[in-house]
Amino acid sequence: MRFVYNDPYTRRGTVQQMAGSELVATRERDLPVPVDVYQLDNSIVIEGAIPGARIEDLELSCESGLLTVQGQVASVDRDYAVQEIPRGRFSRTLVLPAECEVDGATASFENGVIRITIPRPRRRVAQTIKVQIGKGGEPARSAKDKPEVIEAVKGRGYREVALKSGGRKNRQK
Repeated sequence: MRFVYNDPYTRRGTVQQMAGSELVATRERDLPVPVDVYQLDNSIVIEGAIPGARIEDLELSCESGLLTVQGQVASVDRDYAVQEIPRGRFSRTLVLPAECEVDGATASFENGVIRITIPRPRRRVAQTIKVQIGKGGEPARSAKDKPEVIEAVKGRGYREVALKSGGRKNRQK
């Protein structure tokens, strides 16, 4: 027995040529913007390819940690033999890391590539916090300065107590 599988999309090019334009389903969607995202010393760089766009066609916005690049590439009325450069509305939204400083962001557009640079400060190093120990009238001392070490060896001043109703073992000295 032989199975024949007909892919409905194999004839898409022929149908488009017969219709003279793109299919309606592709025309109603925004075109994706391919991007490269990488990190330099203290910043994140986002580069997006938008062939055929002009600087007047671009709109950048950032709201609630979401960076959006959108706009429209005008279609040109020509008798195309092959048309592979996408035309129409485009849009791309990226989630930015929380530590990005959008207020200091810069953008440039050259040769169909938009380049957005967003400052990102270095990660902060964890710091030690000293805890002061002291009772009522005693002067406070730092827990880090004088650690209290208890040597606990079973049989020498240390014994395990049978379980109580709480379900945990209580240890006594």
